[in-house]
Amino acid sequence: MALNLDNFRRTPPAMIRDGGGMPVRIGPSWTVRMALILIVLGLTVVAYYPGLSGGFVFDDFPNILNNTQLHIHTLTWCSLWNASLSSRAGILHRPVSMLTFALNFYFFGIKPFSFKLVNLVIHLANGVGLFILGSQLLNAYRQIHRSTLSERQAYWIALSASAAWLLHPLNLTAVLYVVQRMTSLSTLFTIAGLCFFLWGRWRLWNGRKGLGLMLTGVVGFGLLALFSKESGALLPVYMLVIETTIFRFRTRDSGTDRTVLWFFLLFLVLPTLGGFIWIAIDPQVFFGGYVFRSFGPLQRVLTEARVIVFYLRLIFVPSLNQLGLYHDDIAISHGLLQPPITLASTALILALLSTAAMVRRRAPLVSFGILWFFTCQILESTVLPLEIAFEHRNYLADYGILLPLCYALLDTSRAAATLPLRRTALALFIAMLSTITYLRSESWNSDVEQAATEARFHPDSPRSQYDAGRIFANLALAGQQQFTGRAYHYLERSAQLDTAGIMADIGLIVFASRHGDKIDPDWLTAIGQKLRLDPITPSSITSIGQLQTCQQGPCRISNGRMRALFGDAFRNPLLYRTTQQYADMLTIYGSFLINKLDDFPDGKVAFEKAVRVDPVQLQYRVNLTKLLIAMYLYRDARSQLAALVAADPLNTHSEQIKSLREELARLPDRNLRPPVARLSSATASRRRSLLKE
Repeated sequence: MALNLDNFRRTPPAMIRDGGGMPVRIGPSWTVRMALILIVLGLTVVAYYPGLSGGFVFDDFPNILNNTQLHIHTLTWCSLWNASLSSRAGILHRPVSMLTFALNFYFFGIKPFSFKLVNLVIHLANGVGLFILGSQLLNAYRQIHRSTLSERQAYWIALSASAAWLLHPLNLTAVLYVVQRMTSLSTLFTIAGLCFFLWGRWRLWNGRKGLGLMLTGVVGFGLLALFSKESGALLPVYMLVIETTIFRFRTRDSGTDRTVLWFFLLFLVLPTLGGFIWIAIDPQVFFGGYVFRSFGPLQRVLTEARVIVFYLRLIFVPSLNQLGLYHDDIAISHGLLQPPITLASTALILALLSTAAMVRRRAPLVSFGILWFFTCQILESTVLPLEIAFEHRNYLADYGILLPLCYALLDTSRAAATLPLRRTALALFIAMLSTITYLRSESWNSDVEQAATEARFHPDSPRSQYDAGRIFANLALAGQQQFTGRAYHYLERSAQLDTAGIMADIGLIVFASRHGDKIDPDWLTAIGQKLRLDPITPSSITSIGQLQTCQQGPCRISNGRMRALFGDAFRNPLLYRTTQQYADMLTIYGSFLINKLDDFPDGKVAFEKAVRVDPVQLQYRVNLTKLLIAMYLYRDARSQLAALVAADPLNTHSEQIKSLREELARLPDRNLRPPVARLSSATASRRRSLLKE
């Protein structure tokens, strides 16, 4: 049901028919229609422009700023391939998104402005896509259900819903939080897939060929969506929502469309069954992440009931003091009455789903909106061991609420006397959304303003407090001593709130050391206790690495105390439940032994163990090969290099392999065993580099 743009200019009645015969009102004229769309897009650019000058935040650092494989300087197949597979996020590593980040770096460098600008362009494209999708949906609804909705109304409702979505502040983090291009890009391909599905489905409704278009939507765009982010797997579910509420598996003559039944059997039912079988065979792939969490599956599901209601409230009534990059200040539900709002939230969700089922025939758009919203929550707001809440999880979900809302406010078939009031309410609602988005975007204009605003609005968020402490600590270290007190305040507040994480405690030690202040022994005691008793998360591993690096510089921590901290971590049984975390800790410990104690033999043991623990991550074998070269064990290094090449059929580490080959080509074939003093002197710089690699 694609719009035939070639016919726009030469169709006098301001109306066209697509290949399936569906009339689509395009507004008073081509010029007016395009002007209105450009105005909406322009308002969106104005609302977001202040935030384009901000910096990287949170997961932007490991995924983009510190991901050297992403920093390509040549457009070779090898560099692009390595960059696309450089993320550890998700089961599929999100190669399409990572590829766009690599191209972003190649053409524009590492400045965050260019990354955010590309994100904004994707957001604008998504808004246009939703306008087309909304027009298709409303015109299908109008004709199939004999609605009194006019073609002109369908156009204005689709445009209003798209404008509200583009300007909604709940969608801001999917644009200005750079790494969430994964979300917006997956959404772009999902919308395109749905447009092709609707186009083909409408042709089938009219007795014409449309299966090829539907297949293009679900397979072609579906794979692009899936490899941008795993939420792209929900594309067939969105199609099912449209089918059950608008088309209902029927043909124009009210018969059952068996082609559509087979379509959903093949692309929804069978993959879903395959997914359940996969979970049954290897549940750790999906649920192993709970080892990092302070909550279990039941607690997460109960908490998500409250979170979903919180999302709904933000869609209807967004407020600056409730919106935020982090929502780790949401308390965990430990039962339906702990807290009591959990039961009320669960009841509301069940009532909404029941309403969607009951009004499916009487009010299809209401049913569509509810089911669309909850479809978006299937993966990220149910039982999977993800973090509790993020706003970008509603990037497509809120459209399911906004479209029926705009329909209700602009429908002229009911209560005509209230139409001016309803139109005014919608205009004020969109104005409110754009104002809040602009104000929020302004707070993202600089790292300092963004961090201070987040900390002020979320005083119980450990991450918000830590970010503010980190930013003000950097300012103090840069010579602006007036921020020293605020740095300590926010870091100490974060350490108090985060009773399991060590990020803020280590941040205090690093800042105090670099600032020339005394290290509080209680900070080290707290770190040791948390490492010994609490889940060791990826951020804990990163923080230990930072502390170990700092110990080689300004951090005045004795080797014995540092070794004791590693001992606390290795005594924690939770460390061994994830091979990658254990291997990372072994690598950091080995680096400590080599770089701080000059204990190469024990460091070598740690590196070898990391390879055995997690042979899939080839970087551990790269580290071991470099260490063997540093120890003059050239024959062993060649053996490890051969194993590395054999384990890397996709050439993901080709540049490192090439560098190692070139270095070994200049060295003897046998192992050398020089005196310890000679080894320590000759490899000093190499030892320093091991930590960075």
